[in-house]
Amino acid sequence: MVIVARSVTILDPTVEAIPSGTLIARRPDTLNGVTVGLLANGKPNSDKLLDFVGQLLQQRYQISALVARNKGNASRPAPAPIVDELARQCGVVITATGD
Repeated sequence: MVIVARSVTILDPTVEAIPSGTLIARRPDTLNGVTVGLLANGKPNSDKLLDFVGQLLQQRYQISALVARNKGNASRPAPAPIVDELARQCGVVITATGD
């Protein structure tokens, strides 16, 4: 009888989290009077999900306005003009993925 010994290499793809130094944005006490941004990531149905979220928020709060944008490509960051517009116009921004 022949026994063949083989070695197996196991790789661990995890890494330690590195603190970025970025602070979490301050949250408003209420959404009443706030302009809310809705940023879809470009995947199918992400815009539909955010439309529904926007409707719910309008029913529950006195939202000043909704600003809906779609970044168009889920694998890329949102284009700078969209980020700048949302940062300038909105008190909060909600983003969503789809599929």
